[in-house]
Amino acid sequence: MDGTATRRPNAAVFIDLENLFGGYSKDVGSVPLGAVATRLRSLIRDAGGARTTTIKAYANWAQPSMGAYQKDVLAHGIEAVQVFSFTQNVKNAADIQMCVDVLAEAQDRPWTDTFVLVSGDGGFVPLVRRLRQLDKRVIVASTNHAAAGTVNGLLATAADEYHVLEVSSPVEPSLVVKGASPTLAQYRDEIRAAVKSNASMRVGQAVNTAALGSHLRRKWSDATFKDLGAATLGSFVEEHCGLTVHRGAAPKASAVAKAPRPQAGSPAKAAPSSSAKSSENRTAYLRAVRALFVTGPLGREVDAMKRLPAARAGSLVRQHVPGTGFGDVGYGKFAVMLHDALVATPFSLDRDDQHDYVVYRRSASAAG
Repeated sequence: MDGTATRRPNAAVFIDLENLFGGYSKDVGSVPLGAVATRLRSLIRDAGGARTTTIKAYANWAQPSMGAYQKDVLAHGIEAVQVFSFTQNVKNAADIQMCVDVLAEAQDRPWTDTFVLVSGDGGFVPLVRRLRQLDKRVIVASTNHAAAGTVNGLLATAADEYHVLEVSSPVEPSLVVKGASPTLAQYRDEIRAAVKSNASMRVGQAVNTAALGSHLRRKWSDATFKDLGAATLGSFVEEHCGLTVHRGAAPKASAVAKAPRPQAGSPAKAAPSSSAKSSENRTAYLRAVRALFVTGPLGREVDAMKRLPAARAGSLVRQHVPGTGFGDVGYGKFAVMLHDALVATPFSLDRDDQHDYVVYRRSASAAG
């Protein structure tokens, strides 16, 4: 024996997650990412005994709907690579970043023998050819998930191997097994179905979150709205389901009738009008939200990230202004309240190229 140990081969996995769910206009949280990671590790191990050293998934993780993947990312050791676009084409930005990281892996870690690209995008053909020129083994994989679409024929043939990963399709909400972790789409659809079919879930036209929460806990005992990136069930219902949340009943007429009457001869005290009090509450709330941007942590986060998703802003506002919500001061939608709060500040609320609301700082010329 010459005493030379046989080195175990290593593999790196790069997942074009945007390609798997078909774009942000589709059902973003529908890909069973945990199942994809498990199938990939088995495929790599069975194909040559390689050890998977890294798994990276590329997407715009700032999207609120990407919170559906939080459990899978943590449980399977997946590195979530945030992709910021310098143009309007976010998809190209993800592809370019993935190409840069793949070539950096090949350059910086020559001991990585196998590269697994999970995508069906034909734009990766030159990358596959370059990796093979560097004497790397290249595996291209896609899934049988409906949103993944077709795989480019040149991409499949350019690789050393091509595989279709058999992953479960999203389960209909009514068939979800108790204890399983739902995707954002399953959680949303179950809420809509329950509210529509069960009168106890509604107070007038609004959602009874107490009854709804009990229903959801019975269906998914190990999962909550917090796993999907929401601070409260009410915020999830409003932001993802497009429904209005019931926030408490108005005083009953009988309670008003029982109010003590002023004694004869004593001066009657003028009670503040409810409209005036409501106006005062709204002004105070808007002032508090405005301060969070102008001199507080939300403004600093906008400056650090260049933009702040409205869903993230909503979570921070609830954290820093506890006890009062935008609905309590007469707003039906958070975005409308936020727009009013940002009037006469250096910040603006607008939609990004994915039609999601974001807050950004206006340029000096625009602000003037």
